[in-house]
Amino acid sequence: MGLSASQARLLSITARLSDNELHSQSIANAKVRLADKTQDASKKYINTLNAQKLVFTTYDAKGTSTMQNLTPAFLYQYTPRKNQYVMQDTNGIYLLSAEDIKNFEETDSLMKFLAQYDLFSLDMYEQAMRDYQEDLKNYNEKKGYYDDAYTKYQDDLATYNSQKAEYDADHKRWQAEKDKYDADYQKYLDELSEPSLYDVFSNAVGTSDMKDGPEPTDDMSKMCYWHALQANDQNSCSCYAHVLRHLLDYNGSDNTTGNNENGGYYTTTTGDTIGISGSPGGYMNGTCQSEMDEVSKAINEKDKNGNYKRFCDGTDDYQGISGVKNKVAKAKEDLAAGTITELQYKIQCLLSDFVDNGDGTYSIKTLKQKAIDLLYLSSNWGPALSDSNPNSGLFPESALSREEMVDMLINFTDGDMRNLATPPTPPDPFTMVEPTPPEVPVEPVEPKKPDIFTKLADQDKAQWYVNLWYMMNGSDTANLVKEDGTTDYKGVFVVPSVEKNKNAKVTYKELDENLMKSEAWIQFALEHGIVTLVRAQYINPSEDSGKFIEITSEGITWEPTVWSSCVDISSVDDEAAIAKAEAEYNHKLNEIEVKDKKYDNEIKKLDTEHNALQTEFDSIKEIINKNEERSFKAFS
Repeated sequence: MGLSASQARLLSITARLSDNELHSQSIANAKVRLADKTQDASKKYINTLNAQKLVFTTYDAKGTSTMQNLTPAFLYQYTPRKNQYVMQDTNGIYLLSAEDIKNFEETDSLMKFLAQYDLFSLDMYEQAMRDYQEDLKNYNEKKGYYDDAYTKYQDDLATYNSQKAEYDADHKRWQAEKDKYDADYQKYLDELSEPSLYDVFSNAVGTSDMKDGPEPTDDMSKMCYWHALQANDQNSCSCYAHVLRHLLDYNGSDNTTGNNENGGYYTTTTGDTIGISGSPGGYMNGTCQSEMDEVSKAINEKDKNGNYKRFCDGTDDYQGISGVKNKVAKAKEDLAAGTITELQYKIQCLLSDFVDNGDGTYSIKTLKQKAIDLLYLSSNWGPALSDSNPNSGLFPESALSREEMVDMLINFTDGDMRNLATPPTPPDPFTMVEPTPPEVPVEPVEPKKPDIFTKLADQDKAQWYVNLWYMMNGSDTANLVKEDGTTDYKGVFVVPSVEKNKNAKVTYKELDENLMKSEAWIQFALEHGIVTLVRAQYINPSEDSGKFIEITSEGITWEPTVWSSCVDISSVDDEAAIAKAEAEYNHKLNEIEVKDKKYDNEIKKLDTEHNALQTEFDSIKEIINKNEERSFKAFS
């Protein structure tokens, strides 16, 4: 080999040796990195052996428990017999699923929200709402009529109350009069019993039956009346005047008369007065005093209006002398015809039982009026005191004959005085009609707004979404779903229908879909306080009065809770994570071992190549050295 060729080869081998050295160094470094990877894999595997995960425990109808890896999606998914939780961030905002928010925001009432979850027949409700709107329209129309009718009723009631008060007052007065009448009538019945007032009077004075008998000697009053009955007795007028005076004004104590009205008694016809004051002497002494006192009291008795109560019998022809029943009416006709004088007309009016009212009607005299008229007549216009002295009377023409005088006395004594026991005048009939109270108008019943009727007999699921709706509607409480007991809807569950509160503050936001499915995120968020949980808790307002005014009966309230204290959320070993970590660890070890063996093989090849190159290098270098030595010898 030539020198130049040897040197070129030597340089090539040197380059190869340097490259091998560099390659060997790279492999050595790679083996170091493999060792680091082995250490990292071991550390990760060891750490994974302590891995924990959050699970949620649910129970079936038989009480068998099932654990489910906790995710927000599972937390919000309804499952029977499952506690209801909602996540809340540090600002108090509820983190909800996109589906629930969409269902809430696209509906305007609780019932439509429930319909989104097939809990309730919206068609049935909407028909009920149409019926309700029609009923409400009819109700409003009837309510308008009712309000007008009630206003009129109140006016009518005020009028009725006034009329009723007047009626009650008048009826009370009438009843008092009626009670007084009943008492007076009983008194009248008592007077009819033996002896009657007329019996008392006739016992004291006598009757016309003794006219033809001997003169009584046992009592002065009877003696007076006997003399008055004797038509030819010149004392007839003056004797009976004693009887009339005592009837009018006997006081029963001192045998004197007095107490005249305005100084005397007015006659019914002439307007004159007759005084009866003064002592009647001994004419009324004896046993008749008390009897005459009782009769006098009866004649002077007045009714409630101050009018005398005892009246004449209304018969002017007791013994038929005149042949008429109303002397006043007959005398009025005769006066008009000119057949009697004015004086004779006045005498007939005094004799009569009637008084001319001046309007074509006549009133019956009271016994007291008749006694006054007769006293006046007998004292002033009676017959002459004696035939031998015909001018001794007030009127010499003797306007009243002695026969007429006797007839007058008998008419009064045996006829009119029998009315001493006349029944009391009954009160006028109570004709006032009791007012009828106005009829109270019937207030129409306002139709009830339809309640929510669940399509399925699933109380728990309905309660789940009712709770959620109230939360999004701005309330921390919700009504309890209960089974309806009415005939129409028995067997289904109801809650009061509620419209969305458009003024409620929005306190919720959507949770990202990826986070909604993430087990790791919810575990991290709970463990680091990024979110907290609130739980639907049963409440009974009757046991906690005043705190839950919007709850109609039993209900639920959302209460904050610590996740670690929730019995249905627990932390367990993450077996899947451990198995996965172990598989990954073994896989990495296998990869490292393969690479390490590969690196070892490459190093052996490099060592073999290095040794061959080094041997060739040494051989070429020796040849070069020998060539150089021969060259020096050739030119030395």
